[in-house]
Formats: sequence, C-alpha cells, structure tokens
Amino acid sequence: MALIPPNLAPPKLPGRGGPRTPRTQLVVLTFLLLVVIGLFGWLKLTEAPRDSTVPVDSATTPLEAENAPAAAQIDRELLQEVRDATAADRIVREPRPFLHVLFEAGKLVPGDFRRLKATLADDAVYQQLLEQPGEWRGRAVVAKARFNFATAEKVPLGDRDSAGNEMQFSYWRGVATDDLGRTWSFSLLEEPTGIGPGDVIKIEGFFFKKLALFDPDHPDELIDPTLHLIGKRVVKSFLRMPPVKQLSMALLSTVRDYTIEDRLTLPEEPLWHVMSFVQNIDADALAAAAEVESGLGEATYLTNQALTKSPDEYRGAPVRLLGSVSDQQKPWFRDDENPLDLPQVWHSLLVHNGPSFSYLISPERPPEWITGQATVLVEGVFLKLHTYQAVNRQTVTCPVVVVKRFVPFRIETEGLRANISWILIGVSAPIVLGVLLLAARDRKAAAALQEKRLHRRKARREGPPPGGAPAAADAGSGRPPGGSGGG
Repeated sequence: MALIPPNLAPPKLPGRGGPRTPRTQLVVLTFLLLVVIGLFGWLKLTEAPRDSTVPVDSATTPLEAENAPAAAQIDRELLQEVRDATAADRIVREPRPFLHVLFEAGKLVPGDFRRLKATLADDAVYQQLLEQPGEWRGRAVVAKARFNFATAEKVPLGDRDSAGNEMQFSYWRGVATDDLGRTWSFSLLEEPTGIGPGDVIKIEGFFFKKLALFDPDHPDELIDPTLHLIGKRVVKSFLRMPPVKQLSMALLSTVRDYTIEDRLTLPEEPLWHVMSFVQNIDADALAAAAEVESGLGEATYLTNQALTKSPDEYRGAPVRLLGSVSDQQKPWFRDDENPLDLPQVWHSLLVHNGPSFSYLISPERPPEWITGQATVLVEGVFLKLHTYQAVNRQTVTCPVVVVKRFVPFRIETEGLRANISWILIGVSAPIVLGVLLLAARDRKAAAALQEKRLHRRKARREGPPPGGAPAAADAGSGRPPGGSGGG
C-alpha cells in the first residue's frame, strides 16, 4: 500500500475532470488557428483557376503559321529571259518562264503570300512597277481592282503527243481595272467562277512583266500599259463594307470548319461581315440573344463543347463563354484588306477548364483588366472551328469567336466566399489574441516554477536550519515542542 503524506489530497490526473493548464489551452487555441488558416487556404485554392499554360507559340498565331516556308519557289535566273513590252514588241509571252511561274503559283496555299511578304500595290508601288519592272519581276504582289473579263487561253508546252500534235496547257487570262483607271492583267490556273464585271477582286500573284493586250470586245484597241500578275486564283474583295445590321446566313454557309490537313485561313468576307455586325449590334441585345431556354425554363448559355460538337448548327450564333484570357493579346491585321477602317484587329485565346480553348478576334483592343482577371465572360458571335498544331506538337481544335465585349465574372458564390472570409477573420482575431495571452501566461508560469525549483535546490545545498532535528523529533512524538508532557 502506498503511503500518503498527511493533509495531502491525491493529485488529479489530466483528462479526469482536472483543470486545464495554460499550456493545454495554448495547444488547443493553436490548433484552432491552424484550422482557420487551412480554411483560408482552401478558399484560395478553390477559386476559379487562371490557367496560363496556353499551347500556342508566341511567334505563331493559330490562324496562320507565318514562319512556315512558302510552297512556291521562283527561279529568278529563268526570269531573266522575260522582256517587257515596247511600242515595237507589244504582245510577247515567253512560254518557258511563263509556265514555270504558273506552275509554281499552283503550289500556293492560303497564307503563302503573307509568308512571302507580298507587297500591296498602292500608288507608289504601281509607279515603281511601271518604271522598274525588272526589279520587281518574280516578286509577290497583291492588287485590288474591279473585274472586267476573263477568257480561256492556251500556251504551248514544247512537246508533242503520240499523234505528233503540239501539246498545250490551258489557263485563264483576265483583266481588271482599279478605281483610278489603272489596268492589271492576270493569268490563273483556276477559272474565276462566281465573279462578274464590276466586282472587286483581289489578285495574289507574282509580277511577270509589263505588256499590252487586245480587248476581246474591241479587237482593234490595245490595253496599254498592263501590269501582268501570275497566280492561282482570284477571290472577291471589297474596297469598303457598309454597316451590317443582320447576319447573312447565305454568306455564313460558305464558311468551312478546317482541320489540320486543311491549311486554310479565315474566309475574309465572312470574317469582316461578322465583325461589322458585332460592331453595330447593341451589347445588351447581343447578351440577351445569347441566352438559350433550357428544358427547365432557366436561361443557359452555349458552351465551348457544344460549339465544337455542332459548328454548323451554331454558326453566327450569339455566345457567352466563361474562361480566362491568355496574356498574349496581339494585334493581327491584314494590310491588303480593311473594309471597316479598323486600326487593328486583336486576337487572343480564352482558356476554359479542361483545358480547352476558344480563339478570340476583337475589333477593339481588349481592356487591360482582363490580364489580371481569373475568370471573364466573353460575349460575341461564333464564326467557325479552327484546327492548328501548337508549339508543343499538340493538335488543337477550338471555336473562333468575334468578341463584342469582355465582362467581369461575378456570381453569388463569390459573395458567399467573401462573407466566409470575413467570418474567418472575425474568428481568427480572438483566437490569435488568446494564443498570445496564453503564451504570455505560460511563460510567467514557467518562470515562477523555475524560480521555485532553484529555491528548493538552494535550500537543500545549505542544509537544515539550526535546531531542526529536535523539532523534528518532537513532531514525531506528538508532544508540543520543548514540553515534557507533565503539568
């Protein structure tokens, strides 16, 4: 049996109803503070993420890989055989260099003329072509003029078939006149279908020579001088586009959704058509039109996945997409086409969760605040799908959206999260104060305990006080100190 000193109660063990020490309270409050800090961290980590990893080369746009080599390669030495027309030598076309340029032009794919840094034939360039045609021979030139006519022509190949007949190659030759009365002639591999007299066309070709041509409607008259370009095809163009108040579904039906094998750029006329429409529609009206009634009677919006799955169904549809705008908002502008007189056209990527992407084209510069905004609503019009190969060799298919405006993303949960944050701040403040007070008390208690220990050790080293032994004996006999027990 254990001996218990007199007048001493047994000590109460922790956890059995005894009072908590300041150190225990300090541990509990520290644990609560860590819980609050963890909740703050959870709120931060569960915010809408801003994915800055965008699979797009900073030097290459998805719409046109300008650093890729052009398909056509012109032999400048062969073009030294070409002679420009004079008063004595009017209509001469050298077959060998002509066929070489014509066949090389046939290798062109959309985007090649941009990679070749083709020159737009403005007034200054036109004058240089007239005065120094030899310096420009074989160079890529873009001209805009009004279509006059085109006829089928043949040029000898220099070989004979099995029957001994001279072999010939068919092509198309045409003439166009710009608004200042300057004449351009062109040779093409493809027939200019769907183009009539007076239509504005864009001629992308290699400058061949200066010559004079007979007008088929007036054989006695020469078209002189004529600057001759050799290309693959001509396309419709425009000098100025009137404001578009309503989208043309017939025009949008010509838009194709391109694959990685289809090295085609955006169709320019539908693109400018949609940009003009976006410029002229009211932003609130476009946002309201983007709402789609779901089966539950709630307003929902088209998603990136829906546009990717059914592009033909939603072409030209108003959309509202949610995501974060990439940091690369770059100007993108074709110098040879600007029917809306826009100073620049801006493009960037909208990064969705997944990740998936939408390619954004904006007639106006995006606001600066979107760079630091984790989540943004983008309102605009869906045009088409585009597929490209990113810098990391990943094949990406994404919707192309012409943007009307960027809207900061706000939902009710953000207000709730803000309220939770303030509650956590209110809870953490007294916890932090309690931790500090208990830590101070714990330090004082530890200092007092240490002082007592030192005092007891000092007393033991100095020995018992004088007369300590008899007093101890009297105490053990039960007699009063110094008494004999008698009367």
